[in-house]
Amino acid sequence: MICGTAINNSLYVDSDYSGLVGRIRSDVAELHPQIQTVVLKNESLPASAIFPFLARKFLELSLTGLLARIDPIRVISARKNQLDSSFEIGRQNSSSVAWTGDIFPNTKHPSGSIWESRCLDKGVERSALGWHFGEVAISPGLRWLADLDNTNSKWLRALGGQDKPFDWIKGRLAQLYSTLSKGVHAEYLLDDRAAFDKTAIEQHMQDSYMLVLLLATATHISPLFLRSLPPDDALRMFKKIELQITTKGN
Repeated sequence: MICGTAINNSLYVDSDYSGLVGRIRSDVAELHPQIQTVVLKNESLPASAIFPFLARKFLELSLTGLLARIDPIRVISARKNQLDSSFEIGRQNSSSVAWTGDIFPNTKHPSGSIWESRCLDKGVERSALGWHFGEVAISPGLRWLADLDNTNSKWLRALGGQDKPFDWIKGRLAQLYSTLSKGVHAEYLLDDRAAFDKTAIEQHMQDSYMLVLLLATATHISPLFLRSLPPDDALRMFKKIELQITTKGN
């Protein structure tokens, strides 16, 4: 759903590209049972101490996976730099994929048309959820989802009720990421268990899956995303996962 179809290793496929796709696929797959274990409290540590880290990592990995399908060179360059002797773990590296800049734009939305010459003077805005990719590569798929029969899907109903589905997802995703970051960075000077109680954790978990899977499913409509699934297959997977997440523990 997120990373698209697998890549077969070949002498004629860059090994770092196949390697990074395989790494993201396996990391997202490993995070899913970890998140569910924490949410269901099948561990010794309190969920409030662990959940923000896992959920934020899930968002970061998932959106990096989508970025790798629409702008693979950006993510390949980060991996190749990390394999290079010049890479230093102990300092900030400009090559690293960043939430602000690579996933979300690091500048405000321009006034007027995004296709005006002044908006393209420095090239296309290339963040995964930026206005250029958003308009031509993501919004069409979200409109497809919003127009579907949503009788049996709470998540599709939520999307279908929005005038601007892409803006709605971006807004919800930014808010959720900020909330989780407060738990990661210990910004709350209150009891973490109050900020991330059972009800809040359950809601944040469902929101994380909903937003990521709506975006991921929408990408399988656009020919601009690599290694896409047939749209109907992606939709079936979306509904199956939604059912699993929304009924778990009930």
